Amino acid sequence: MTTFSAWQRGEGSHTAADYAIPEDAREFQGERAGFATRFLASVIDVALVAGLMMMVWLGIEILQLIFTPGVNVDAPGAGTLVLWGYIFTTLYWTASWSTSGRSIGAWVMGVRVVNRRGERVHLPIAFARAAFSVAFPIGLAWAIISRRNRLVQDVVLRTIVIYDWSVRAP
Repeated sequence: MTTFSAWQRGEGSHTAADYAIPEDAREFQGERAGFATRFLASVIDVALVAGLMMMVWLGIEILQLIFTPGVNVDAPGAGTLVLWGYIFTTLYWTASWSTSGRSIGAWVMGVRVVNRRGERVHLPIAFARAAFSVAFPIGLAWAIISRRNRLVQDVVLRTIVIYDWSVRAP
C-alpha cells in the first residue's frame, strides 16, 4: 500500500490500472480536490438520493393503490422529507466512503476520500464525516478560502479528498 505522501512523490508500485488513467488527468492524480469538483460531486449525490426517495414514494403509492384502493394516505410533510433525506444521505455517504472512498458523485468527478495517510477511511470516521457533511453543508465553502482545499469536516476528522481516477481503492 502506497501512502498519500509517497503517491505524491511518485514512489510505490504502479499497476496496469494506474496507467489506465487519462494522460491529461495524470498530473492531478493524488492532488487535493478543489471546491468546484467537490460541490459538483455533492450535487450529483444529493440529486441521486432525492431521485431514490421519489422512486420509493412512487413505489409506496403504487403498492397502496394495488392493495388498498380507495384509502388515501397523506403525503409526508416537508420536514419529514428533509429528515429522511438527511438520514439516507448520511447512510449513503457512510457506506460509500467506508468501502471504496467514493460515492457515485465522487466517482463521476474522479475524487476519493482518504485519511491523512492516503488509506481508506474507516467506518466510524466515514459516519462522522457523513453526518457532519449533512448537518453542516456550509462547511463546503471553507474549501474556497482554504489554501489546502480542506473542508471543516476534513480539518476536524483529518480526512483528505484527492483526485483519484484509479479503479482500485487505496
